[in-house]
Amino acid sequence: MLALIYFIILAVVALGAAVCVFLSRHPLYGALSLVTSMVALAGIYGLIGSPFLGVVQIMVYAGAIMMLVTFVIMVLNGARDSKTPMFDKVSLFIIPAVLVLAGLVGFALTRAPLAFDATTLRGSVALTSRTLFDVAQTGPGYFVLFEVLGLLLLSAMVAAVLLAKKRLGSVDTENTEESH
Repeated sequence: MLALIYFIILAVVALGAAVCVFLSRHPLYGALSLVTSMVALAGIYGLIGSPFLGVVQIMVYAGAIMMLVTFVIMVLNGARDSKTPMFDKVSLFIIPAVLVLAGLVGFALTRAPLAFDATTLRGSVALTSRTLFDVAQTGPGYFVLFEVLGLLLLSAMVAAVLLAKKRLGSVDTENTEESH
């Protein structure tokens, strides 16, 4: 019953943060909403008994990929906007969502036994890697998703660099820099 309550809370936080990504007017607020959604998904992975995928979700997606997204936002100067208020409607959801997630993590850490079973962890990683990277003809083909995701990220970074280069070389940018 407690797991169902956790799932409902994490699902509401994940869906609310995903909606905030679309409603956010400021790109950095959108990125923070996306991180909140990814952390809630990691909590759901932990609830279904897959701590390895939860940790990968936080380390790879919420950590590394969101750092790249934030870097691209900074390169494109998307955060330089003096008209955006410090707090908007999106932050009215994000701040309580972060507090709820922190409370759930704190509650889970105080209630969970901190025993470490090395065989369970080793078995789950081996099973996950066998399933994800099975390149046999009869395998599920999940490795193709990693390749497609890598190409997608590469093309997004190339597009960001091209957009930044075009913006830096435009006449409007040179005129605004001269006026400052």
